[in-house]
Amino acid sequence: MPVLVSLLVALAACTGRDVTIEVVIPGPDSVESPVPGVGLVALPYDRDSVIRELERATPRPAAITQELDSLFQVFRGPFSAYATAAFRARTLERSLAAIRAELDTMSRAAPGYESRYREFGARSDTLARLVRERDVAEAALRRTRSAVGDRIETLRAAMSRWQDSAYREYENITKNLTTGLGREPVADSTGPDGRATLHLPAGDWWIYARSWDPWDPNGEWYWNVPARESRIVLDRSSGRRTPRY
Repeated sequence: MPVLVSLLVALAACTGRDVTIEVVIPGPDSVESPVPGVGLVALPYDRDSVIRELERATPRPAAITQELDSLFQVFRGPFSAYATAAFRARTLERSLAAIRAELDTMSRAAPGYESRYREFGARSDTLARLVRERDVAEAALRRTRSAVGDRIETLRAAMSRWQDSAYREYENITKNLTTGLGREPVADSTGPDGRATLHLPAGDWWIYARSWDPWDPNGEWYWNVPARESRIVLDRSSGRRTPRY
């Protein structure tokens, strides 16, 4: 029996394992929700260690980085204000549509009709106020974009040139790593439920992914997580917000 168990363990190691990955990020309401369509890549090496070595050889341009970070901060406030105002107005619009549909199916003499109708009126007044707040926030965002947008794009172009130089050996390095390890990356994307399952051959793996940040169009969520468990959640605790240079 011990021999059989050993054989089964060895077989499992050779055939690999399934890892289920779930991506959830906070939305404009700060509630974490599943994110569909996120590209997931399982790498047989630590991507961050490769990036660190490349940036050690060709340091990131400090002046460009600092100015971009400062401009991103200027843009983030108006964008967050608009995203929040738009979310509140959209949520109330949906609520009003549901009440309207309910009222349309009720007799005006039915119990509860009058109270629901008054609620509809009160919420309509609130929606009018929220729409005004959204429009004011949108106008402020347009002014901010007009003030800093061109400079951001100019600096991004400069940062892109640095990246082309600093990371030019990345593909060769990682190709040599995968060849030496005898394992190729495994890729998939999350489904409508924000999940995907990858079958990983035996060995060490890291799950690499990026996702948009609903609070900041100049930022993104970034993950590079060791695949030690059969279920991995990519969320705010396992990832980090990074600037999108």
